[in-house]
Amino acid sequence: MKENKIEHRESDAINLDAAFAEGHDSSRQVVQTGIATRTLRRIDGADVILDRFASAEGAICCFMRLVPGEARTVRFVLEGNYRIESCPAGGWLVKCDAESAPSYWLPHAPVRRALDDYGRILTEEPARISGLESSPGRLAFVIEVPSSFAVDNTLWRFERSAGRFMRALERPTVLERQPLFLWGSFTTIRRLADVYACVIHGNVYENRFDWKHKRKICSEFEANALYVALVGREQPGGCELQGLVRRQLVISLISRQAPDGGWYHGEWTDMMESHYRYHNGGVMLLAAAYEEWGDPSVRVALDKAAAFIAAPKDSLEIGTWYLHDSLEQSAELMDRSGARWIPDRMFGKAPTTKLILNTHLDTIVSLDRHRSLTGSSQYVADITSARAATRRLLEMRPAEALYRVLYWAVGLTLLPAEEARRLPLPLRIVRRLSREKLLPKLHVVKRRYPRLVMPGGLIDRHLARLHFGVNYHTTNIMDLTRLTRRFPEEDFAAILDAAAAAAADPRMLRHWVETKQRQSLGFWVEAAYQLCTVSGAFAYRRYLGDAMLVAEDAGLGMPPSVLGANPEIVAHGARVPCPSPASKEIRVANLSHGDVREILVVNASRASVPLAWEHGEMPGLHWVDRDGRPAAAEGSPPVVPARSWLLGRQNCAS
Repeated sequence: MKENKIEHRESDAINLDAAFAEGHDSSRQVVQTGIATRTLRRIDGADVILDRFASAEGAICCFMRLVPGEARTVRFVLEGNYRIESCPAGGWLVKCDAESAPSYWLPHAPVRRALDDYGRILTEEPARISGLESSPGRLAFVIEVPSSFAVDNTLWRFERSAGRFMRALERPTVLERQPLFLWGSFTTIRRLADVYACVIHGNVYENRFDWKHKRKICSEFEANALYVALVGREQPGGCELQGLVRRQLVISLISRQAPDGGWYHGEWTDMMESHYRYHNGGVMLLAAAYEEWGDPSVRVALDKAAAFIAAPKDSLEIGTWYLHDSLEQSAELMDRSGARWIPDRMFGKAPTTKLILNTHLDTIVSLDRHRSLTGSSQYVADITSARAATRRLLEMRPAEALYRVLYWAVGLTLLPAEEARRLPLPLRIVRRLSREKLLPKLHVVKRRYPRLVMPGGLIDRHLARLHFGVNYHTTNIMDLTRLTRRFPEEDFAAILDAAAAAAADPRMLRHWVETKQRQSLGFWVEAAYQLCTVSGAFAYRRYLGDAMLVAEDAGLGMPPSVLGANPEIVAHGARVPCPSPASKEIRVANLSHGDVREILVVNASRASVPLAWEHGEMPGLHWVDRDGRPAAAEGSPPVVPARSWLLGRQNCAS
């Protein structure tokens, strides 16, 4: 490389080897568990977080933040004959010729950020690298740090004894490079390096700026999606580094957990309120980590998180109702959110309780997951009462004739644009009036005749908000299925069948595609997968295969659960690794668990693809097409048709 002749003061230089050194006077321990330890230090105008891992000597991750201050130039230096290479897993590898020298992985280029006092990210863009110096015995790169901005860097360091990590980064499998849909931000990641678009200076953020305030917030829901994705991509003898990144997610959540056990987000206001759906993501992640490693420190954090989420509830006439967020504690807080709400007393609730279904279901599931792992019965009475409230509300069918007429009109507003244009003039008028007059006032009917399950199968999200939308319909299917898995004695089969049929309607899917509802489409794949794990019905497999095609066309990627490693669905000891296809065109949904082998393979390309495996082939499967017909002769490898899918399982009776 050509040497850059920019002049620098020596005080502006940061030696990267020194950043990883142990025993620095200013170091303080932030988190210590049996699986990983995190320390924090300040060196040369930079905050440095070091993550070390109990099972991996010689592998250390460093988050380095150049703290905001005056504009300056900072020079990062590595002593030795280092060279930089592009990394197939994302980012860059930095290697040295000397046998004893460590190697480095940089998942991303330096990023400059402006943050508020709560750590929310206000702006974000690549930092300016003004120089790169390479000379015998030294490699340095130069970063411009603007006034009042922080600059973040992430580096992994591997000693020669840990060279297996570098080799894994250089040879990711096809499965490790395929797109995955994140539950929190509805965005897509592909390679391992993409995780560090979310894991920023030791905290886990959503991979997006929110639509209202244009800032990035921390999210345990996003962290859980990353965790499940990394478990799903792990293969026996594969990239052990993914396991270390999972441990890093665990200590990132523990280090951000408040003394009261909660996580706070500041999504809707200028203060730091808690979004309980996000908090529950942290409960599920810690539960998965505790199930796998049994670490006492993780158990302490899990117990605190469960206690925090068990407290915010309302006592209704029909039973316990878990809240959606901490703003529901008072009218003043609700007003600060800027959202329109109804101070209603239906079912004897507090005026501020929004009766949001999906978070209520999610909390029931999270608390029961805690019970099943820890044996604690302290929340059982409230869980039982909350299930009764759920059952009662979902059973309500008042004003059936009225709702049938109203939801016929609502259905016209959900038609795809082309089909809507073909409607006769009278129906086009009804459609327009429904959109402009009915939808804004639909809450009035719901308050007079409360119900959530509507004619035609749609499940509404709430009873005490002013807005209408079907965007949470698939989330409700997912959460109701999760509840059914934990409590199979609850009979929601008819509700789920009708709801799934409504979501699978091609007109509804086209509506979500046209309106760019990534959330609805991504969670429909997740919901269909969840349905397949509680029922052997072939119809659910058809929903899943078709939904995966739609999601692939929309550029979403697959939700992490489809890889077959969501610990909520499949116990750690019963997990069957997801096979990695030889073709990058093939997407896999892994329905296997324990001794059961079942996978669904999707080909979204416009050419047939012979099914071959790069890693983890499951021999002896019988293959059928989307109509349940045999797809391959006995003993012959199947061919996945263009724009279609196949199902392979040990017993293919449909």
